Amino acid sequence: MRFLIEGRLRPSCGLSPAEYFNLAVREWEMVLGWVSSGVALAYGRPVSVPGGTLLVDVGSEADARALAATLPLAPYADVTVRRSDLAPTLSARARAAVAAR
Repeated sequence: MRFLIEGRLRPSCGLSPAEYFNLAVREWEMVLGWVSSGVALAYGRPVSVPGGTLLVDVGSEADARALAATLPLAPYADVTVRRSDLAPTLSARARAAVAAR
C-alpha cells in the first residue's frame, strides 16, 4: 500500500540553522537508502515551507507511521500519514518492454 508522509517543521522547534541542516542531511541520506531499496518511491522538499513529503510503499499504515517516526526531523515536525490513491505506474523500462511486444 502506498502512503504519503508529510512533515512540516514546527516554527517553535528551537533548532538553530546549523542543527536543522545537520538533521536534514541525515534525513536525506536515510531517505536515499529507502529510495534505493524501493521502500520510498518519491521524496521532495517544498520551497515555501521547511519540511518534506515522502511517498512510501509498505504493508500497512502502521509501517508507514513507524518509518515516519525514525526520520531525524520527526521530533521537531508536525507529521501526517495518509493513504495515497496514486495508481501504480510502470517504470520506463517496463513500458519499453511492453511496447516491444
